[in-house]
Parts: sequence; structure tokens; C-alpha cells
Amino acid sequence: MKYLVIGGTGRTGRYAVTELRGLGHEVLVGTRRPRDDQSVAVDLAAPLDARLLTGIDGVIVTVEPPLDDKGADTVMHSGVARLAELAAAQHIPVVLISQIYITRAAEHPDLAGIIHARAAGEQALRTSGAPYTIIRPSWLTNSPATGAHLEQGDRGDGQVSRELVARAAVAALLHPESHSKTFELYDGPTPPDWPAAFTALTAD
Repeated sequence: MKYLVIGGTGRTGRYAVTELRGLGHEVLVGTRRPRDDQSVAVDLAAPLDARLLTGIDGVIVTVEPPLDDKGADTVMHSGVARLAELAAAQHIPVVLISQIYITRAAEHPDLAGIIHARAAGEQALRTSGAPYTIIRPSWLTNSPATGAHLEQGDRGDGQVSRELVARAAVAALLHPESHSKTFELYDGPTPPDWPAAFTALTAD
């Protein structure tokens, strides 16, 4: 299988690339500055090549948004929407890494523009017709991955390892039990049985 990780050179994306390759899959790294034949130019702030997903079996999107409201909307809303449209046309699964506080932007007014942009991107993916999973990590850390705790309803707070987020994204890509579901992700006490954890979630 061949997967595209958009943001695959980033602090979370590189874990997803390593995880997928460790499982024997071919990975194409989507980045604004491709360096070799295992990477491809992808800029969610710009129009996307209609051939981008040719031969791709699934996509993980893990990009950090610009800090200004307009830039965040261009990438996390419009860019995700364009990608979702391409994926829907070919029925390619997309795993989108978002964040907690999507429904509680007022609690973080300094991040409200980014949160609103992420929320719009989430909804564009949901309505696109593409198979999807939306993961909302809590506050990210660089700690080693341990266990996981999944929630729905966007009511919590806490931390989560970037490595764990990547593992969850890869698991969601490989297990269709995650499709049409949105969930929050936190560090937890025990390693998850991903298919069982996804099955227990309520669909959007």
C-alpha cells in the first residue's frame, strides 16, 4: 500500500512516516520543499495538482497552521477542503489531525482564528464524501508514547505525545472502523486496541 503524509517532515508527521514504513508500507512525504523521490510538493495554501492522489491508498494530514487568521483559514479550511474534494473523487481515506477546543474557541481567544479555521476544515472533510477520520489531539508533547485515552464531545483538557498522535493516525488509516468518526486523544494508562477503540466511538 502507498500512503501520503502531508506534513510528513513535521514534528508529528515524521513519526507517522516512520510508523508506516516500519509496517512495510510505501510512504510519500508531502512537503512544501521536497528533497528526494520519496517526497512530493504539497502546499495546502495553494491549488493542488489534480494528479496528487494518483496511486495513493490513503492520506494523513498533519500540518501546523499559520499564526495569522487569514493564513490559518487558507491552509486549514480552504486547503483541507480542496484535498477532501480530490480524495472524495477517488474514494481515498483521509485522516485529519485537528485539535481539542474546536467547539470552545471562546476559552482561548488568542487561538480563536486558528480554531475556527480548523473547525471549518473538519466540516469540509465531513461533507466531502471522502472516507475520513478526524483526530483532535490535546496539548502536544515530545514525550514517548505510552497509553491512549479516546473521548468524544470536546469537553476535556490534557496532554498527548506526538508519537501517540502519529500512531493513532496510522491506525485510523489502516482500520476502517475509524471512518466517519471524530475523537479527542489524550495520553492514557494502557496501550489501546485500536480497532476496538474505534468501534466503540459514535459516528458523526
